[in-house]
Amino acid sequence: MKAVIAERYGGPEVLEIADDIPVPRVGPNGVLVRVHATSVNPVDWKLREGWLHGLWQLRFPVIWGCDVSGTVEEVGTAVTLFKPGDEVYGFKHGKVGETYRGTYAEYAVLPENTLALKPKSLTHEQAAAIPLAATTAWQALLNQAGIKPGHKLLVQAGAGGVGTFAIQIAKAFGAHVAATSGPANLDLLRQLGADEAIDYTREKVEDRLSGFDYALDGVGESVWASSLKVLHPGGRLITLTLPIPHGPTGRARFIASGAYGVISGMLRSLIRGKFFMMTQVKPRGGDLEKMNALIQAGKLRPIVQKVYPLEQIAEAHRESEKGHVRGKLVVRISN
Repeated sequence: MKAVIAERYGGPEVLEIADDIPVPRVGPNGVLVRVHATSVNPVDWKLREGWLHGLWQLRFPVIWGCDVSGTVEEVGTAVTLFKPGDEVYGFKHGKVGETYRGTYAEYAVLPENTLALKPKSLTHEQAAAIPLAATTAWQALLNQAGIKPGHKLLVQAGAGGVGTFAIQIAKAFGAHVAATSGPANLDLLRQLGADEAIDYTREKVEDRLSGFDYALDGVGESVWASSLKVLHPGGRLITLTLPIPHGPTGRARFIASGAYGVISGMLRSLIRGKFFMMTQVKPRGGDLEKMNALIQAGKLRPIVQKVYPLEQIAEAHRESEKGHVRGKLVVRISN
């Protein structure tokens, strides 16, 4: 099969297209998917750069990529939910032992419980923009926050991949939503349902908002202080990012001692009567099935900035690394 491989950690230039990679084998609970489209998430290029190399001992070459939308080619002997020919979507954690086999390939094997039937109203390119980002928002808001009607939520980076889904999911559950973006995306925030769209280049959120129940951070440490200020006592700041500095030396130092700083930050927040939480998404097809209902009802839709051909996947990574992506970047693998 054709796949995008990397022989080492590094920049986008390490991504190479190979056409002689063996099609992965299917285990009892596995589903072999012919991949029509995938997407680029920040985690993809961070892994490619080696942000976690101190924790992982990988055997190269690797295939990066998390999201997938495609057609079932083969199922394992214990699979009961899907059959060949079904159109499915989902995401996976690609690390298995010392190898990493993700979704930047014509075929990928995913566990049955990480997949859901693709909504018929969506193309594969649209569906590939959903799994990781939307599930992250879903699990942060529903599992950690317990979002309910009347709750007030601040979404930092509302025009990003997770942010666009967080706004829509929160509104679908009856929350009041404020979201931040640059001036070019304020109209998008409102179209997604945000009650308050804040231009972070001109306003401080703490000058505009107060008494909020939750803040969802898709930016990083730079917005933690302001996010905490808008919360009422007992409010929760949920961050999607870890304070991992750039550069191999800084990242190595974080791996050795960064956890202490994060825990200290949590304790300081607790002392002020506000809670600091991190979220770690888990692939769950059941969550995607629940979101399918919102998609069919017109309450949830992906925002795709651009669809790249497979041959331009390195360029897609470069664009993601710049930040400020409007929704998601998608890569078409096959028709």
